[in-house]
Amino acid sequence: MPGSPPKELSLDNLHFSDFIQAGDTVAWGQACAEPLSLTQRFLEQQNDLGQCKIFAGLSFSNILRETRADRISICSYGALGTNAEIGNFIDILPCNYSAIPQHIANGRLNIDVVLVQVSPKGAQGYSLGLSNDYLKTAMQHARVVIAEVNERIPYTTMDEPLDESLIDYIVPVSLQPLYPQKSTPGEIELTIAQNLCAYIEDGAVLQYGVGNLPSAILGSLSGHKDLGIYSGMITDDIMPLIESGAITNATNRIKSGVSIGGTVIGNQAFSDFLHNNPSIELHPSTKTHDANLLSKLDRLVAINSAIEVDLYGQVNAEMLGKRYIGAVGGQVDYMHAASTQANGLSVIAMPSVTGNGKHSRIVKQLNSPLLTTCKSDVDLIVTEHGVADLRGKTFNQRAAAIRAIAAPEFQRDLVTN
Repeated sequence: MPGSPPKELSLDNLHFSDFIQAGDTVAWGQACAEPLSLTQRFLEQQNDLGQCKIFAGLSFSNILRETRADRISICSYGALGTNAEIGNFIDILPCNYSAIPQHIANGRLNIDVVLVQVSPKGAQGYSLGLSNDYLKTAMQHARVVIAEVNERIPYTTMDEPLDESLIDYIVPVSLQPLYPQKSTPGEIELTIAQNLCAYIEDGAVLQYGVGNLPSAILGSLSGHKDLGIYSGMITDDIMPLIESGAITNATNRIKSGVSIGGTVIGNQAFSDFLHNNPSIELHPSTKTHDANLLSKLDRLVAINSAIEVDLYGQVNAEMLGKRYIGAVGGQVDYMHAASTQANGLSVIAMPSVTGNGKHSRIVKQLNSPLLTTCKSDVDLIVTEHGVADLRGKTFNQRAAAIRAIAAPEFQRDLVTN
């Protein structure tokens, strides 16, 4: 009945065969927002279900690796986190991150059942906790929504209160979210960060990704002033910058004084920091990746990475050889927005060589058949060997600038005829 409160179920009495029909597509929260009690239960009961599909985002768990391929197919916008290990088994939806809610709303990406993690009720009801991305749109269009109400999830501030009527069933649990293990940036990452640091002005509004390199870049900005955050994903790396006053969001024209993100990736300390904290808001991807909103941000700096870049400045962020290990994600949304602003800056930051040092990540032409970000949306390419500023440069000038930041031992191989 519309407007009726959700029914409570116990985990022991949750039988997905009561809710999932053959042919259904099931979606659940990504990254730290995966409702682990529900997804584990789903895995345990997969033999009881008919043929169905999972639409998944960035994963830190191994749930998808353990699903039966003869019963469950996997679709995703990328092969991120642990999903990179099964990238060639995932049916990739190659769209900009901003388009996912549109595809769901229009039925092109039909979501039948949603499994979501929420916090206990706060001042304005339930909070989506650690991710307010495309799931809200999925909840609005799904036949069934089952929510894990996890008492260990922070009550985070969202763009608007969550409509409780979107939830059909709640399952109370107490379970630590799956926080990813974090390593320390190495010398190469720290050098890249220092190379980029001088190009980021006080008052810049940052979008960034996940990993050692973004951590190093954010760590290099402790001396900056009035930085802002407007990013699809936010990490615990912003916490010391907020506490020190380097991040104030004074220039954030979307919401002054507030850091805005879609999905949280961090640790327990960051979760505690987010709890009832009005200085950080989680917005859906209909807002974090919206072109009209991004155009309002002055000094937007979009910092992304790549598997390889060619001498034209074209970016492959998806395929390594024949393996699909990346995503289009929000890179194109943010890079285009930043590169077309008068004061914006779009950045590709990456090590110059592969992890084993045997191959250059700067190539004459992309080895991948897939181009992620086009050359006209790239302002800077940054490696440990320097910065190639491509703004206003011709093809020949671009090639010379990009070649100069390749590893010295590969530069001769990059000379064009």
